[in-house]
Amino acid sequence: MAEETFISKAGDILRSGKPIEESLKEWCDSVSDFIGEGIVSVLLFDQDSDDFFIKASTCKFRYNIPEIYFASKGSLEKLALTERRAIVLEERVFPDESRRRGAAMMVPLFSQNEPIGVLVLHAVSESGLSRKRQFVISEVAKFLADVVGSSIREESVALRMTKMSAINEAGINIVSTLDIAKLLKLASATACMIMEAEACIIRLLDRETGKYSIREYYGSKTEAERKNMFLLDKKAVARVLKGEPLLARNLSEDKSWGDLSDAARTLICLPLRGGGDILGTVTIIDKLPHKSCFLSSFTSKDMETFSRFAQYVEKAVSNSIVYSRNDEMRNLDGLTGLPTLKYFRDRLMNEVSRAKRFGRRLVLLVCEVRVRVHAESSIHSGHMEDQVIRQVAKAIRGTLREYDVVARISDTKFGMILPETDNGNMSAVNRINKAITAEVEQIRQKIKDTAVDARFGYAVFPDDGDDQEKLIFQSNIIKV
Repeated sequence: MAEETFISKAGDILRSGKPIEESLKEWCDSVSDFIGEGIVSVLLFDQDSDDFFIKASTCKFRYNIPEIYFASKGSLEKLALTERRAIVLEERVFPDESRRRGAAMMVPLFSQNEPIGVLVLHAVSESGLSRKRQFVISEVAKFLADVVGSSIREESVALRMTKMSAINEAGINIVSTLDIAKLLKLASATACMIMEAEACIIRLLDRETGKYSIREYYGSKTEAERKNMFLLDKKAVARVLKGEPLLARNLSEDKSWGDLSDAARTLICLPLRGGGDILGTVTIIDKLPHKSCFLSSFTSKDMETFSRFAQYVEKAVSNSIVYSRNDEMRNLDGLTGLPTLKYFRDRLMNEVSRAKRFGRRLVLLVCEVRVRVHAESSIHSGHMEDQVIRQVAKAIRGTLREYDVVARISDTKFGMILPETDNGNMSAVNRINKAITAEVEQIRQKIKDTAVDARFGYAVFPDDGDDQEKLIFQSNIIKV
């Protein structure tokens, strides 16, 4: 094929208006015909992962693989791109009887002065790859780079606009959700959908313990996989709390992750800020593009997009916290300052749901306090009973762990939720009983002729029931 005819044909193919994938495949076939016989491939360069991937090629694959990546480090393609020059490899020594010559050529592709990839040719012909043909190929590669670069920018803008539109629409729904449990479920599922992530983990600060606890997980990992993933997230969160948002493109290449690098390929972890504090963190793990069967790495552009989404989550969490605090204030018992039955039932439902998701145990404990005032003091019995109840509430609260929940659920009953109770034992009953006894002794010294008895009922999740109602029924059966 004459050089002028080839240049004209190559240009017409790229200007045809066909889908870019179809045009590139046809263009590669045209170049292969021009060089006589050989393989022609267009490799695009991913600056975030420092990898090349095949965009188009005359190679034939047995299976329809959307993208084949390979590391650029130490490759001739990377050398051509870095030094902005074509690299040509030609046979210099060959047998006398050989009539055909082999040559390879790598031409860097730049668009708007940005590196986008490399054109790779493997030519086999009797004349080899002449200097004239090398020049022609370099010239048509410039137009190729402009067309491909323009396509990449258009695709990037379109994808970004689509994601931003989805984020804005989802953000409105997220911000308008005040229930923290529903909010976190919606946020984690939306994050995975928009960012094409395999999993999402959201942690929130427990102000009583000062720890960032997992409040929501979305994904389809097995229990064993989740365990390692949660440990990986814990390490990522520790880094984020000390510094900046974290983008780990390829965990296996960073030795600081140790054995946890096997838990995932890539992740982004961002802080959720509010009022100058870090309210929590949101992490997305492993990117699986919807057109691919293979995991890829998150990029700096992904992090920029995800940061936009996280802003909505920050606002929603802040609103929910304010709403929850106001709701708690409306549902506090006036005598003891403890939450009331309404708050207790809502919290129990959430804790049971979390125990189910993470396969953990939980104890529901009910303490019934009976105050008996002797007849001669009955005129002041109401005041005395209130004082006793107030002191007993203080004793119970001081005995429980910081993250346990206690509420006054009736005039004479206190309800307690003890999460993370791995052995499900009832040592808390003895601790509370001793605390009440000690408190009663002090009360007796101040208030004569008063007797206080404490009785307990309890239920263990999942042994005594796998839902809220069953646990409540079992806990109301006095056992101690």
